[in-house]
Amino acid sequence: MKHKKYFCENNREIHSTFYPGLHYGYKVIIDKELEAATEIKVKLDSAGTIVFGKSVRSPVEKKKSKKIKAKFTQRDLNSNIYGFVLRKDVSKIKFVVQGRAAPEHPPYVLSIKIDGEENCINPNRTYFGNKELAIDTFWAEAPDEFCGRRKVNRESTELIVSGSTSKIGNWPWHTAIYRNHRLSMQYICGGTLISKLLVLTAAHCVTINAEPVNHESLGVVFGKTSLLTNEITSQERKVYRVIVHDEFKKKTLDNDIALLKLSTEAIFSNYIQPACVWLDNAYDQLDSYEVTGTVVGWGIDQSDSLANDLHEATIPIVSTLTCFSYNPVFYSNILNERKFCAGNANGTAACNGDSGGGFVVFVSDTKDSSLKIDYQTGAWYVKGIVSVTLARKDSSICEPNAYTVYTDVAKYRDWILKYMNCN
Repeated sequence: MKHKKYFCENNREIHSTFYPGLHYGYKVIIDKELEAATEIKVKLDSAGTIVFGKSVRSPVEKKKSKKIKAKFTQRDLNSNIYGFVLRKDVSKIKFVVQGRAAPEHPPYVLSIKIDGEENCINPNRTYFGNKELAIDTFWAEAPDEFCGRRKVNRESTELIVSGSTSKIGNWPWHTAIYRNHRLSMQYICGGTLISKLLVLTAAHCVTINAEPVNHESLGVVFGKTSLLTNEITSQERKVYRVIVHDEFKKKTLDNDIALLKLSTEAIFSNYIQPACVWLDNAYDQLDSYEVTGTVVGWGIDQSDSLANDLHEATIPIVSTLTCFSYNPVFYSNILNERKFCAGNANGTAACNGDSGGGFVVFVSDTKDSSLKIDYQTGAWYVKGIVSVTLARKDSSICEPNAYTVYTDVAKYRDWILKYMNCN
């Protein structure tokens, strides 16, 4: 069954068609008489490709492919602009938009110019947002430019207190968030890049008395492993808007989730990539429901000071009962159905300064558990956001043997995608 949508305001000559068989794309049809040598330019909102010819046919189209009616004249991968010229007169032209910045989020069309004239004003960028794609097929066919995939070969490490130092390129979505303090920018929290324009973090990192801080006081840096060193792999961006969940509660840290919308897009590279946003169907691709994730950050180390180098730690999710047993008063007042608890209770834990960073889980493209993660292909999904942990009795610094409470990203997936699909 196909799903036909008109997505350009007041233009019935352009529509898109989604087929369940086009697992990571959709067809765009310009239903208009056009002459040979007409130039068409299409701009997408995120990384993707435009495909003509045999590969654009859906599973329900059985006709033989015809000669391709257009040739490309431009492929601007930085701006996501594709230009092509018609080879002959046509009554309509079709092409497929492929690629995805996050699960169930194909790159939407921002602009369609025909001989320089805009034909797609105020395009709707939510019309495929609720389509459920076949997740097993997606993983089987997903190309490696999708979210959550490293571009640099990982060197195996041991398993930010007592964690190991991260290698450059290991966590290309991890973000350093800075805030203006006495005329200088001071590191405050971690975050996770989930699209070219959005960073996911904790609400308590970017609020004062539960109100968003001035966006002009914030800045973010991607592709960074050292807090004190300027690295050639890093990119700095200003923040255009601070989006805090409407029901964030400062006292209990309920709904401790926020998004930072960037002033300009992050440029993806070997060292800067978006993580995928967790969806519960991912459990089907795991060996068991016992989930282990990785947390990275520059949080307080064994010397009780911020670490200079990015550290990582592998941490399992534990039951609510386990946390209640450790400290009934603290965890019973903090935990609810929109949070989860994780930790080793062995001195390795997220700590002050790690707040806002992601709890990321590796989801393999296959279900072959015989291979170590370093030798598997797959994607990393942000399942949690570092929110709060128990403090030591003698200070406000974290207790490294306690369990950390995380905001459960899956419970806010629709909220996140709402902003991911907006201009």
